[in-house]
Amino acid sequence: SQTQKDDPDPNCSWAEPEKYGAALLSLVGENTLSQVEVLWAIQNFCNDIGFPKVNGENLVQAMFRAMYKFDLAEADAFDAWKEDMSPEHDKGKGKTIIQTMDWFNWLEEDDEDDEDDYDEEY
Repeated sequence: SQTQKDDPDPNCSWAEPEKYGAALLSLVGENTLSQVEVLWAIQNFCNDIGFPKVNGENLVQAMFRAMYKFDLAEADAFDAWKEDMSPEHDKGKGKTIIQTMDWFNWLEEDDEDDEDDYDEEY
């Protein structure tokens, strides 16, 4: 919406379960490709509005983090998004990757921690 473009919400409060999140989650579910489509939409949105920073953080990174927080994109979806090199999703991809490096580093560390926890339990 125009309001989102003029004043984007880095916390993606619209994705909270009591707002649109539950409906969106029912659409993407466990389907990795559907989750990747959400990430492509964020990439396109941020590209269209010039990749702003909001509250000192890159908006695209804040939005990726929110999608993970609200279970709208799992780690596998982020990996698939990052590995996708298709020309139709190229617009804004390089800038998105640069602006989400901290996020992907955190995600990788979080995955390693989960594996360590699993190894310790079994």
